Amino acid sequence: MLSDKGFNVHLVTITNTIGYFFNAHLLNLGLYKNKRNDLLNKMRRLQIFKTYLKVQEIDVVLDFRMRRSVIKELIVQKFLYQKVKPVYMVRSSNLDYYFPKSSRFTKKLFETKPICVLTEGIKTSIEDRFKFKNVTVIPNAIDLKKYKENYAIPPHIERRYILASGRLIQGVKQFDKLIQAYAKSELPQANIDLRILGTGATKNALKVLAKELKLEKHVIFEGFLQDPEPYVANALYTVLCSKFEGFPRVILESLACQTPVVATDCPTGPAEVLDGTNGILVPDNDFKALTQAMNRLAFNEGLRKQFKASCRSSICKFEAAKISICWQHYLNQVYESY
Repeated sequence: MLSDKGFNVHLVTITNTIGYFFNAHLLNLGLYKNKRNDLLNKMRRLQIFKTYLKVQEIDVVLDFRMRRSVIKELIVQKFLYQKVKPVYMVRSSNLDYYFPKSSRFTKKLFETKPICVLTEGIKTSIEDRFKFKNVTVIPNAIDLKKYKENYAIPPHIERRYILASGRLIQGVKQFDKLIQAYAKSELPQANIDLRILGTGATKNALKVLAKELKLEKHVIFEGFLQDPEPYVANALYTVLCSKFEGFPRVILESLACQTPVVATDCPTGPAEVLDGTNGILVPDNDFKALTQAMNRLAFNEGLRKQFKASCRSSICKFEAAKISICWQHYLNQVYESY
């Protein structure tokens, strides 16, 4: 979006892992990381980054890092960001990812710096916790033009299914609780499968759980998919029950594929997208209500069609063309305010 608006964009990665397409110049600091990752090596990478900022004449840095260390942040602000204008990005409702535990140090480090968040819920949390007045909301965007009206169902899929997506890691997405809610639902008996997209450290444990519940034939792990749209578009619905989120793209992408969503009202994101016309929102962490909602939408074809007809129109306000204008105005404002 920023490139299309005429910004000269540079992408800086800390690890040597590039998992998606991008339109930017790339500085891959992971290439300079040694096996020991010792202090001298860290300082070398910091100097490489600082030199890059100077040579490329970078004006604004969108800082997506986790920022829990006071000492590290002092070094970054005083050494690395001397000549640039940082914007501190917060992409999750779990504020402990992005700010030190000490509120006193957090205020000293970030109180006068621009902070950009994904949702009004995150903004409110930061304002309540730190009393900051410098928080701006710019949500995730979706380019609806890139999504087809119809996608062919993947050839190996023979039964109806619901879909869940995300990294298979401990605690956050709560896939274990989702599998248990699915087990208590009426879907397995109706031969409606649960397909899970994604990979991660808990995959084997989740497979064991599905086997213990005698659902190994119904809970299907598809792994990581570069192009998941055919799976999303042909699902009865997408289900999300995270412990916390920022602004889940899974919901936007599902609605862009005209697939309704069943979600728990976790902090934050689902309540700002699911408006009653495009899916079902149940109370946070209420898995009994989630099971009931899963049953309701799976067996009510009329309701699914009603939601399906509204999916794309319900997210027009998140269209990339509109969000890119928000970014353009915001970055110009940041540049002029320093």
